[in-house]
Amino acid sequence: MKIMQKDKSLLLAPLALALTLGLTSPHPAAAASQTQRPNVLLIMVDDLGWPDVSTYGNHDVATPNIDRIAKQGVAFSNGHVAASVSAVSRAALLTGRYPQRFGFIYNMTDGGNKNDGIPTSEPLLAERLKQLGYNTQAIGKWHAGRLPQFYPTNRGFDNFYGFLSGETIYVDPATPGIVTTLTQHEHFPLDQRPAGLEVVSGPDAQLVDNFKRYLTDDFTDRAVDYIDRQSEQTSPFFMYLAYNAPHWPLQVPQHYYDRFSDIKDPVRRTYVAMINALDDNIGRVLQKLDATGQRDNTLIVLLSDNGCPGHFGVCNCSDPLGAGKFTYLEGGTRVPFVMSWGDKLPPQGVVDTLVSSLDIVPTILQAAAPSQPLPEKLDGYDLLQTLKAGKRASDTLFFGQAPVYAVRQGDWKLYVSEDEKRQELYNLSADRAELNDVAAAQPQRLKEMSDQLDSWKQTQAKPLWPIHTVMHDVKQCNKAVEWVH
Repeated sequence: MKIMQKDKSLLLAPLALALTLGLTSPHPAAAASQTQRPNVLLIMVDDLGWPDVSTYGNHDVATPNIDRIAKQGVAFSNGHVAASVSAVSRAALLTGRYPQRFGFIYNMTDGGNKNDGIPTSEPLLAERLKQLGYNTQAIGKWHAGRLPQFYPTNRGFDNFYGFLSGETIYVDPATPGIVTTLTQHEHFPLDQRPAGLEVVSGPDAQLVDNFKRYLTDDFTDRAVDYIDRQSEQTSPFFMYLAYNAPHWPLQVPQHYYDRFSDIKDPVRRTYVAMINALDDNIGRVLQKLDATGQRDNTLIVLLSDNGCPGHFGVCNCSDPLGAGKFTYLEGGTRVPFVMSWGDKLPPQGVVDTLVSSLDIVPTILQAAAPSQPLPEKLDGYDLLQTLKAGKRASDTLFFGQAPVYAVRQGDWKLYVSEDEKRQELYNLSADRAELNDVAAAQPQRLKEMSDQLDSWKQTQAKPLWPIHTVMHDVKQCNKAVEWVH
């Protein structure tokens, strides 16, 4: 299903959005309902590539439930995360700040320093919402620190159900009806969850015995139960539902795998089936919101933590955005990014305005407490105001961990590799695959963007832990697109 800007239902969207944002005088009853604090559902998925949803018009993977969120609100086709790797991206999402500002510069690894985590000096979204009277719940992948001071219930969440590491096994491969597809990159046995990768629950991190239950389904069960229980409460809720799908390892129930017999490569087939299973589970969550009458007053945001990892062989290389995890190619940071909020956000269709995951915290805080000023240190902007204005307050985004950096400014992209002494400039409106460096033809623009990057780098704190791996921009999907054309 492709969402079109010219959809007939969108003709009234500007007027409806103007009413919503106070540009005209709404009906008194509508004005009263706007004072009600919204529930907030923030869904983060893992390693989902931009073309691997049907929201933007791609048809090889159907994602009707992600599409539902977009169709009822907005699909940002130029939405970015602040980093192209999991933990750094999540640090930005949960704080609303460039993580480089507080030293969270490099990714955490499961075998690394257990002291790694989002510093307790940086307020998380859940902590801010607790102060506003929200009930808060985290479900799924945490990857923001493993020691007690970083544990979700010590960072603003009333409860937690999930795992603390960067990855884990979905289900015992011996479970009947499960397909496990091996790649060349298995780095731990799949017949058990190693120490540190277990699923835990509650403030005391009690181990959960769920190894026979497919994790995507299990997380959804917990989310649906939480929504059900919150429907009886008077306080609003914030649920951070962080699925690890479709991240490695490649495991999926057989009946999903069977749906994609036309895909001959078992690696790609399993990945696509995992996305289909993920989408069905997102549909269960949406259905529960509908059934309990909470959907219209729930602000829903869904995005991926980064792009698809090309080295596993799962990605869609018919599109240059099909891969890029670990890199600052567009496919590393431009991700599926959709949002809805009942009648507070009339359908907008696909919007190409440049936006960032940094914008999510200010959007949610503005919706939850519109009369309160936003915290001064946030680096993002209210997405509803961006939609109203037709552009973001700043059209510049910065990315990077030394020695690799990038800057997006409108349609222009600067890529810098300090150790390789490379500076490349791309016009993405004409070259989305980033194949044609125009730096020599644009010396003034190159200098301006390079100077801006240098200024931004001066705002970075000292890294809290050393770099684990440098991944340069290996243009896997880009070269495939060049070959095709």
